[in-house]
Amino acid sequence: MNLQERVRELESAYKKYLLKKIFKILFYFLFAALLIGVIFLIVQNHYKQKSISSEALNYKKKLEQNIIKAKILQEKNKIIREKLIQENNITKASNSKIQIDSKVFNIAILKNSFYKNPNYERALILAREYYQIKDYKKSIFWALKANDIDKKAEDSWLIFAKAQIALGYQDEAKRALDAYLDSYGLIEKELEND
Repeated sequence: MNLQERVRELESAYKKYLLKKIFKILFYFLFAALLIGVIFLIVQNHYKQKSISSEALNYKKKLEQNIIKAKILQEKNKIIREKLIQENNITKASNSKIQIDSKVFNIAILKNSFYKNPNYERALILAREYYQIKDYKKSIFWALKANDIDKKAEDSWLIFAKAQIALGYQDEAKRALDAYLDSYGLIEKELEND
């Protein structure tokens, strides 16, 4: 082998070495680019998922706020409806006013007044008014309310007995009057006047 062939061989080996080195660098560069691309896709996917999650969370919060607003609106509507019904009932009740002790009273107002401040007189007035309009069951109810407040007052016992008689329960009326007489004494002959 001569020197020229040896130089050509060395040049060829050097070219192969340079080519391998370039391929190696190119391979590392492609590998790094691919790795960066994969990392970029993973990060991008992560942020996309985070963004979707954030949007879903914001949407959920808006829905919850809308539900709360709807519940508040529903409660307001319910309160307004109840007020309207109450006003309507008061209006209807005020159309059927009753004369008591030279004043015009309204049964609904009397009931509201009684429930705000229960006392014997209001319960007795309600018992009498219901008796006068021949609603004997309600008259009995209010007579019993008055009796719960003051058991010794005979007026509530008398109205109770009169309403029982009007309903056809003479025995019940007699038992009530006998119980009163046994416990508290004589009742005037007011029952006979009716």
